[in-house]
Amino acid sequence: RGIPGVGVAVDKPVIGAVAGWVVGGGMVLTTMCDTLIAADNARFSYPEVKVGFTGGIISNLASRIPHKIAMELLLLGEPIDARRAYEVGYVNKVVAVGELLPTAMDYARRIAATAPLPSRALKRFVTETLPKSPTEIAGIARAEVDAIFASEDWTEGRAAFAQKRPAVYRGK
Repeated sequence: RGIPGVGVAVDKPVIGAVAGWVVGGGMVLTTMCDTLIAADNARFSYPEVKVGFTGGIISNLASRIPHKIAMELLLLGEPIDARRAYEVGYVNKVVAVGELLPTAMDYARRIAATAPLPSRALKRFVTETLPKSPTEIAGIARAEVDAIFASEDWTEGRAAFAQKRPAVYRGK
């Protein structure tokens, strides 16, 4: 429930910075980044097929990189290095390990210097445009249902039903 854009609504750009192994759920998180900087020692792997498991949300990978490359990663469960991830458009930039955070912070500063309203609008438009995996759709729906269950209207609706009176909803 803590994946940006799925369990957590995010309208600000998400910048990822990774080094070393990015495996399984870590790779799921990187698919949700708007920009991704990788250290030259980064390795990306989704090996769940080798252990008989998948949570399903990783299927969104096919809308982030070419279909055949995504299927190779998902069906073989073998890693790719940072250079290959860059070549297929999964990462924006590959840098030396010591340059990882300064580069990500440079991206953040440059994005922060732009107008926030169009930036957020573009983020929302792109989020709505990207195809969603079934698990991603379910996660988004779950977050919305959780918000309803936490609302004052839900409390009022149950109370009104129990008291056999019309509910007074406030949209809160």
